[in-house]
Amino acid sequence: EFIASSRDPDKCGCGRWRNQHNAVALQVYNDHFQRKKDHKWTIARHTCTMPTDAFGTIEFQGGPHPHKANYLRLSFDSDPSHIMDLFEKVWQIPPPKLIITVHGGISNFDLQPKLARVFRKGLLKAARTTGAWIITSGINAGVVRHVAAALEGAMSSSHKCRPRITCIGIAPWGLLKKREDFVGDDKVVSYHPSSFSPKGRFAVLNNRHSYYLLVDNGTVGRYGADIILRRQLEGYI
Repeated sequence: EFIASSRDPDKCGCGRWRNQHNAVALQVYNDHFQRKKDHKWTIARHTCTMPTDAFGTIEFQGGPHPHKANYLRLSFDSDPSHIMDLFEKVWQIPPPKLIITVHGGISNFDLQPKLARVFRKGLLKAARTTGAWIITSGINAGVVRHVAAALEGAMSSSHKCRPRITCIGIAPWGLLKKREDFVGDDKVVSYHPSSFSPKGRFAVLNNRHSYYLLVDNGTVGRYGADIILRRQLEGYI
């Protein structure tokens, strides 16, 4: 439902513009404008849950070999047990024996070379533990880029006997650039992270993850949709 922002009457409280809402949402707003003129947009009141319309495979381009990852768009309040069924029964990932959860801001920063080596060595040592999962925001910014640098070295190594590293990105759907490209059933998406401009409030997926949960809470251009789901999933595991 379209609920005009207090700052801009042509923009909804969800972050979308008026013309990005369907006719039903706009008609409801027009019919009840007077009653709702002081009404604030909320996730609980002005969104509805529907079956997912976006899942499939991402093919990351730009490297020496295309890297593939599975993805699914889901609601921020999805049941963690259903997510584990997705991991184990659909994506065929064995349940983890160790969770490495990486949190951090989105601001890019450099690490001193010595500190970077220590970080990467420690992360890989833990990640190569049999049955370990790494969970990040999946966004190509901040600390995730340092995690990706460590994983890139592991993926390019010739030690085939080492266990595969499972890296899962839990990212906010409404923050992704060109997220409409992901819409479709069992879709294969050709994704070029380097082709996106680094400017703007929208984000790009990091290409060193094998699985992505794209979390939707109805908002656009905002961080935070992933926080509740990630916390509940990690607590459940």
